[in-house]
Amino acid sequence: MIFNPLIIVASELGIRDLSTEPPKPKEQVKAIVTAFKKVGDAGIGSVIVDGVTDDQISELQANGAYTMKTDMSEFGKDHNYRSKSGAERIAATVNKFDRYYTHDIVVAVPDDMPELKPYYMQALMYALSDSDVGIATMVSPLTKEERSNTEIVKAQVDWNSDRIVYPLEGSKVGTLRDIRRDINNFDTDDIYKLVPIHAWRRGPLDRLIQLPPSDREFDEGTDLVRALDAGMRIDVTFVTDNMKVLISPEELIGDEIEG
Repeated sequence: MIFNPLIIVASELGIRDLSTEPPKPKEQVKAIVTAFKKVGDAGIGSVIVDGVTDDQISELQANGAYTMKTDMSEFGKDHNYRSKSGAERIAATVNKFDRYYTHDIVVAVPDDMPELKPYYMQALMYALSDSDVGIATMVSPLTKEERSNTEIVKAQVDWNSDRIVYPLEGSKVGTLRDIRRDINNFDTDDIYKLVPIHAWRRGPLDRLIQLPPSDREFDEGTDLVRALDAGMRIDVTFVTDNMKVLISPEELIGDEIEG
């Protein structure tokens, strides 16, 4: 597989938990610059940053980022542009930047992920290696505390034993079957933590944003629920915090990924 992904690092991509204090402006700027650098370290695709404040834009440009700015005041708090994975907002950004569909894959990366690793971008591409897959994401192991935490979005996966990700030690690929916050609502104990970074092929992304959101989508906190309910195939790659990269994208084929 050879892709030409566009990676969008976005500020305020999800709905903030109103029970917590909002991040301070300086912390927001630092977070999005850090996310931009980590994604750039992956060496995959083109990276742009969708900021929401002038301070973010100025600091990002000083760090070499190509930037766009979204005016969040245009959307109400319940508008789906501010759903957890933000497909509508990402689609609006990419269609401004790449109206001629030069990029076949769009990746959305939130800026508030301390656990973000550069190899996450590589892992996503392997989940898209089957042409029937319209959307890709990742899952990681759940800790004991996270299993009972309903703020954590969880996933059930059918693993494909034939799809081993050899460049990433211990990784594998499967198909997403269900998404829930409450672990008691699954019919299996083999449950994982959903990593909130998603990749779409352009066609499925366009299709997804034409579909109305469901109540369960807002309950579970991700528009991947909408995609699942619409019958879209979503594949996932298993990742961990300390995964060893055995083969880098550059070692596979220039600056692209092949597999």
